[in-house]
Amino acid sequence: MNRLRWPQKLAIGTGALLVLWGVAGFFVTGLSSFAGEADTWVLGLRVNPLQNVIHLVFGAALLFAVPRLKALTGTGLLVAVLFLVMFGLGLARYDGEVVNFLNVNPGSNALHLFAGFASLAAAQGAAWCRQCDRAAAVKPA
Repeated sequence: MNRLRWPQKLAIGTGALLVLWGVAGFFVTGLSSFAGEADTWVLGLRVNPLQNVIHLVFGAALLFAVPRLKALTGTGLLVAVLFLVMFGLGLARYDGEVVNFLNVNPGSNALHLFAGFASLAAAQGAAWCRQCDRAAAVKPA
């Protein structure tokens, strides 16, 4: 196996964190109140089954995309957009009139912001590594 580059290491760390968070969330929530507000917490962060599924699926997607830089570029960008949108939805829930279907609190929002920017960095880094590889392959002697 080739040596992993920093975007791949970042994707492994972010994907593993999301998968672990999703699994831990299911131990607390089960499948009750799938997309609603509940008083369920994991290490100070509110969770519900919808959030758990999102964390599991997109964390696993990051982990599966790690071996190929091209796959990591697209997957990382998709995960970044999703988690940054989740962050925005989490901010909107403080309005008081918006239903908190993600069951977020400020800590959950911080996790979504971190996952979004980490995934974006992994995607951009993977694209940059691919570009450097192509430039090195065409380099005149």
